[in-house]
Amino acid sequence: PEDECDICVLEEPEHLNWYRGPGENWTSKFKHVVGIVHTNYFVYATEQPAAFIRAPGMKLLSSWMCRAHVHRLIKLSGTLGQFAPEKELVENVHGVRRSFIDVGEELRGKLTAPDADKDPIFSADASPAVYFIGKMLWSKGLASLMELIKYAEESAGLKVKVDMYGGGPNKDEASEKAQGMSLDMPFHGPIDHVELGWTHKVFINPSTSEVLCTTVAEALAMGKFVVLPSHPSNDFFCQFPNCLPYSNKEEFVGNLYYALTHAPEPMSEEYSYALSWEAATERFAAAGSVSVAEAEAMEEALSSTDAGIDIILPSIKINKERKQLISRSFRKT
Repeated sequence: PEDECDICVLEEPEHLNWYRGPGENWTSKFKHVVGIVHTNYFVYATEQPAAFIRAPGMKLLSSWMCRAHVHRLIKLSGTLGQFAPEKELVENVHGVRRSFIDVGEELRGKLTAPDADKDPIFSADASPAVYFIGKMLWSKGLASLMELIKYAEESAGLKVKVDMYGGGPNKDEASEKAQGMSLDMPFHGPIDHVELGWTHKVFINPSTSEVLCTTVAEALAMGKFVVLPSHPSNDFFCQFPNCLPYSNKEEFVGNLYYALTHAPEPMSEEYSYALSWEAATERFAAAGSVSVAEAEAMEEALSSTDAGIDIILPSIKINKERKQLISRSFRKT
């Protein structure tokens, strides 16, 4: 009923409103509208033809839609650019399903048992059990992963097998490249992540194209070591003791060696809860709220005769080869 329309949550408010049908504005129909942004369309646009026009245009349009249709904008991580600085904040409002947390709680019991040092998978002396799971796309950091594993082998003698799980258009190419680099990197195809709960100790995720990587959250919830790059998309995960971020290839080798030669820290109840949907809901309720004072200040600022807003368009960072490719695509377009 019209009189009960108090709060509306828009998933990807910028995307929802690119092509919007006629009707009442969201902020007019509802007393409070919260938008959640979790896709970096600007990055996607930089990979399309005519990126010099398409990407800034996409960013400008997305900023307009967020400003026009929400009262509060929640970004899942700091890797997303600015849309509406006066309305937005960064908060992880996603959780993992209960089955991942159950694995972590059961593993906590095993790691604190008297015979924990004899565990064939998770003990410090266990044989290396390393994996990657995700979409098989070059943009997910597959080439970077191969280069890092090769560097670990050549610089520190760490020759490890990395099981690759997932499907995607670049799977066959990636498999051929791994074989060409003489890496022990079998590609197994898609699998439910929870099925790897008791088979592997170390998850490596080299991707920096994510806004917030759900597979990292799932691996941490299961009590695994996670080796990942220092990047705004991973800021939330760095609070967990089994998260091992690296900022260069030397740190990657050090973190990988540490993970292979140590047992993971048992997941405490506090850390397990932080990854649950219950905790995510609490974070969402807090982040989505707007105080009366904040709302009044915003209304006053926007109602003044000289009110204005700034639209910040990030630069397109590309190398010479990429620039030539985009330029050719632009000319063809």
